[in-house]
Amino acid sequence: MLTKMKKNNKKILALLALALPALPSCINEDLSGCGTDYGITYNVRLRTNLRSTLYGELSAPAEQAMAERLATALGGVFTDRASDLDLAFYNGEAPAHREAHEMDGSSATYTIYLPSADYNHLAIANAGAEPQVSVEGDAYSALCLRQAPADTIDSHSSGVFAARRQLRVADAGGSFNVDLYMQNSAVALVIDLNGHQLSSISGSLSGMASAFAVADSAYLFDRSTVIRASRLDDGAGRVALYAACFPSRDHEAYEAYKAYKTYKPYKPYKPYKPNKPYSPNKLTAPEASALYRLVVYTTENGSTTESTLSVSEPLRAGDIKVIKARIGDGGQVVTDAPEVGVSVKLDWKPGGDHDIEI
Repeated sequence: MLTKMKKNNKKILALLALALPALPSCINEDLSGCGTDYGITYNVRLRTNLRSTLYGELSAPAEQAMAERLATALGGVFTDRASDLDLAFYNGEAPAHREAHEMDGSSATYTIYLPSADYNHLAIANAGAEPQVSVEGDAYSALCLRQAPADTIDSHSSGVFAARRQLRVADAGGSFNVDLYMQNSAVALVIDLNGHQLSSISGSLSGMASAFAVADSAYLFDRSTVIRASRLDDGAGRVALYAACFPSRDHEAYEAYKAYKTYKPYKPYKPYKPNKPYSPNKLTAPEASALYRLVVYTTENGSTTESTLSVSEPLRAGDIKVIKARIGDGGQVVTDAPEVGVSVKLDWKPGGDHDIEI
């Protein structure tokens, strides 16, 4: 019996000796066949201090109540806390690993075990918290934050953050820091009613990006979408129309697009000139070089006025643009901001409304 067991053991050892060379091994000099723990710390970074910016722009005592209301309304957008985190790792362009976490804070550290290699890494935070934005694409260069594909959408309600980082096995001893930066922004038009009793006031925003390509850190303008503005009243004669959205083009991108004819440049609005033909040289400088527009409808005594504010200053990611204005004698919106041009249609009728490309 003992002899038989010895013979069986010899057979088993012989089979193991044959099989071992075929098994993948981590026992080699460069450890190239092993997995690695990547310790990654994610930090949410804000570009703008919302409260300081609002109180700086709306510094008059009569404006402080509106500054506080806007700070509360936009507090969920300009926040350094993220609720969810989407992590994607790539070998070149090819997806290698994907996982999601509930971050619920401004900083979090995760240990992620991956085969030892250098990775391209993309991270997105808060996309799950923002109903107007979704994550799409699989390949490294295709992953993007895409705004809802509708002609008109509501304002964003959450800040959306993204980051890109190369993870090299030889760097940082396997520990990495990834800073997540805000990719949306906001505009607030604060209007002094100037004694006017308006029965209604509403507005919208157009000319903003429709998507953000994370790997390229570039905004896409492949769909025209109108952002419906939300309204705030301070109870003391001021109204704010505000919207959170993706940023506008900047001047360099605008000129590059025109030069290479990759899109049709926006056509400027015609200024209101009763009984006079439209002449392009009548456009103000901000109107002619507009990067985005706000359209405001005010109704007083049964008559509706359309005011189009053309802004020539770019709205960048993580920023809020505050425009102060007042209601003029004809119910129109008037502003003294040099970067904002205004064109007006008095006694506006819905039947005459039409879409104008930017």
